[in-house]
Parts: sequence; C-alpha cells; structure tokens
Amino acid sequence: MSFQTNTQPMSNPQETTNGKIFNANLVFIGLCFLIGLAGFGYVLAILPEIADPGTDLPRTCITGGWKLGLIITHVLTFVLIPLAMRIFYQGLQNLGLPSRAIFASQLGLAFIMVAIASEIGWHVTQCWYYQNDFTMLNFMFYFFLISAFALWSDGLVETPSNITKLLNIVFAISLLIVSILYPLGYKADNDSFKIPIYIALTLVFAVLTYRGYQVLQDWKIIFVPIFSVGVNLTFIVLLDKFGGNPYTDPQVTFNALFHILHDLGGTEAGVAIFTWLVYSKGIAAQKPTPKLVPQN
Repeated sequence: MSFQTNTQPMSNPQETTNGKIFNANLVFIGLCFLIGLAGFGYVLAILPEIADPGTDLPRTCITGGWKLGLIITHVLTFVLIPLAMRIFYQGLQNLGLPSRAIFASQLGLAFIMVAIASEIGWHVTQCWYYQNDFTMLNFMFYFFLISAFALWSDGLVETPSNITKLLNIVFAISLLIVSILYPLGYKADNDSFKIPIYIALTLVFAVLTYRGYQVLQDWKIIFVPIFSVGVNLTFIVLLDKFGGNPYTDPQVTFNALFHILHDLGGTEAGVAIFTWLVYSKGIAAQKPTPKLVPQN
C-alpha cells in the first residue's frame, strides 16, 4: 500500500448563491449613492475646471528627476490596486464573506484608482507643483476617495445591521455636506472649508480599521491608519509649511519630496499593509493541509 498527497481545496460554500441581486439592500445602497451623487453633480455644474491663479507671475514647474519620481509614485497605484483587488477577492471569499461584501470591496478599490486618476490630472494642471487649491479635479479626488473607503469598509461586513445602514447614511450625507462646502471654499478662497473632507476621511477610515480588525483579528491592522492617515497628513502639513508656492516662493525640493512621501509613505503604504494582512490571513493561512490518501 502506498500513499499520495491530496491538496484539492474544499469547495467554498460562499460560491453558491441564490442569484438574488435586486433586493432591499441594493435599493438602500443605491439611495446612499444618489445622495452622494447629488452633491457631485452640484459641484460639477458650478465649479470651474482650473483654478484662477490670481496673479500674472510665471508659475514654477517641477521637472527632471523630481517630476519622474512624482509620476512613478502616482502610477504605482495602478499596479498596487489591481493586485489588492485580486487578493481581497480571494481572501475575503476564503474568510467566508458573502458575494455582496466582496463586490463592495472590489468597487471601493476601483474607486481608489478613479480618485488617483483625478489627482494625476489635477497635478498636471499644476505643472506637478503641489498647491492646495479648488478645482473640479481636486474635488473628484476627494469625492471618490471618501466613496472608495466607505465601500471598502462595507466590503468587510458579513451581515448588514441597523448600525451598518446608519453609518452608510452618515457617509452619504458627509459626501453631500463636503460637496456643498467645497464651492463655498472656492468662492471665499479659504482652505478651512476642506476641513470637513479630512474629518469625513478620518471617520470612514476609523470604521474601515475597526471592521478590518473584526474580520482579520490581527492587531497589526493599526498600521493601516497610522500610515494612511497619520503619515499622510504629516507630510500634508509639511507641504503646507515648507512647500512654498509656485509663483513667489518656489521650494521645488521640499515640495516634490514631501509630495512623494505623502503618497508613497502614506496612502500606498496603508493599502499595501492592508493587502498583505488579508493575504496572510485569508490566503496563506487558508491553504489546505495535504492529506495522505491510501492507494493500492
């Protein structure tokens, strides 16, 4: 008698569904989307595409190696996110989350790429010299980023509850509020009108982190907000303090360096850590143990 290994994985019960898509939950999520999209349409209708510099002075552009570094940093997202989508798809399935949740996480990750594409367009209009201004591309970056994190966090809920629905309404209303305040900030030329955006992002990310811990049961999830929020905002503050401005006080080195670190050491590092945790818990740790099968 001899033995051979059998490494065939067990079938995932989550793969079997009743095909019911158009249900009350879909209607509720659709309503939340409509609330947020109402604000998006409002801003799209009244905000100019490119901010008025308010001066006739020539604008300093970032060129050469610093520009290349900025481009590589932003394009890297379009490598990282598809990998994260693949890992989250398989990992959440292995961890037993329903197809509804997996779809939400996939849509949320896709929205991150929409946000980054808008951010790249915004930076191109700035000649890659980062300056906190009010444009449609800048608004699209924040709108889709908040939406992405809200969807991503919803993709970590196995069974929706009343609290889940309440939080989804809060996220939708937050999008509507920031959409109303953003044009007011443009008219007043006051960056403080963007503070609600940062509050909304922090709130959504707090929920995302909590739900991530519930699914993964790994304390290392705390590193996700540390990098995506803490490190990210730290370099934003440094950009605001030392980044100068492209018209009267150009600080190309500081501006480009802190901009690169804001993306690379902030948002992208947070997404990479989260993806690695899901891979570790949902894929690597779920590999079937080889079984000895008797063979005559």
